[in-house]
Amino acid sequence: MKKHQFVPEQPNPMEARALLSGFRFPAAWGGSNTLGLKGAFVLTSRTYENVQRSVDVAINNFSRNVLTLYDREGGFTARFYDKVGVGTYGQGSQPYLYRAGTGLASLDSRLAALEVKLPYGRGLGAGNPTGGVGLSNRTALTSANPALDGTSEGDLSVAELMENAIGTAADRAELASNMQRVRFVTLAGGTNGTLGILPSYVAAFGPRGGVFGTRNS
Repeated sequence: MKKHQFVPEQPNPMEARALLSGFRFPAAWGGSNTLGLKGAFVLTSRTYENVQRSVDVAINNFSRNVLTLYDREGGFTARFYDKVGVGTYGQGSQPYLYRAGTGLASLDSRLAALEVKLPYGRGLGAGNPTGGVGLSNRTALTSANPALDGTSEGDLSVAELMENAIGTAADRAELASNMQRVRFVTLAGGTNGTLGILPSYVAAFGPRGGVFGTRNS
């Protein structure tokens, strides 16, 4: 797995509070433009918001568990890293999975299940026009989501970003800050005004990109 220096950047508190304050597709994303499509090829704002909230819960639960484990183990011990799964990429049932039973494997599995709910989000099929969302280890390998190219960490999944965030933290405060930054990069935005992984997918492949339609609901 590629390793990149993780540079934490504290998100704007007001932006963080507004992150999940209710969602409607902005005009720039097409608003209510179905492109003449229907069914699974039209993403509603309600479905998107449900995915957004579920991703947020998954990340927050993982972060809380990591901090609890840090306190229980007395810091960055070998047992701590082992239980989290740091360094176990490729040790799962597939070459892109973390070792089963680790925190990172659980997080990645949860995100893989959620991205399926977005049009073409799983990235499967020879004719898939997006390669998937890029939230999970698997789709990060194939996704054309521009947000994956817009971060200093490179084309990494959320779990991989978390691994780097944990592996580069020097103390508990930095650990918490780094994981919060991954949450922000996933749900809101990266550096230089770029969109985060999740909203970038809709902005790139929704009505403006012409792959699937959107509808406020």
